[in-house]
Amino acid sequence: MGPGIRAEVSLPVSSPSPFAEFVDGSTPIYSVARSGPNGDADTVVYEFITDRDFQGAGDGDADVVFDYGAKAAYRFETPCRGDSPFTVLDRHGIPAAETTIRDGRLIVTFHAADLPSLRSVLDGFQESCPDMKVLQLLQSSSTPEESDLVTVDRSDLTERQREVLTAAYEAGYFDHPKGANAGEVADSLGIDRSTFSEHVAAAQRKLLSTVLE
Repeated sequence: MGPGIRAEVSLPVSSPSPFAEFVDGSTPIYSVARSGPNGDADTVVYEFITDRDFQGAGDGDADVVFDYGAKAAYRFETPCRGDSPFTVLDRHGIPAAETTIRDGRLIVTFHAADLPSLRSVLDGFQESCPDMKVLQLLQSSSTPEESDLVTVDRSDLTERQREVLTAAYEAGYFDHPKGANAGEVADSLGIDRSTFSEHVAAAQRKLLSTVLE
């Protein structure tokens, strides 16, 4: 099979999600469809299915376009935002394969052709939505059991641990031969060598426990 990767990502329902003005996240929403941007108006139209007695949130107003009885299809129009998760996907030429809202979060599933594309999309999500979480990664294979990808939730690391790891990585601390030693990286961060080593060790334990479990 090819190198493609199926990713399921959890994002806030709040801005920059296009649902921020229409949905509070308390009611499950599924079968989300999207059209746009709509020409010069630069607007996007969304449809979704949820409970017939659904009450919108904020100042938004979603209209019922089809009544299923207990359920209904709703539609709303909203300006196209450059930091919306869907716009991030648009920039990479990747459609959202599935979109739902459950447990108060916007869940977006998409297919990336390769790891560089996946990383680029996730970086775009992270830039506009620091609360982004990767729920699942599945690599193309004959059966799901053959996939060897694991999900690494970077929110498991403290902000300081991520800062130290980033500085160490960019300085070449993990290269062979090393581009910088522990003392040099510690000096660049304004911390002593032992503190640097403690942060690196703690971060590595967290990451390896996920990768090797």
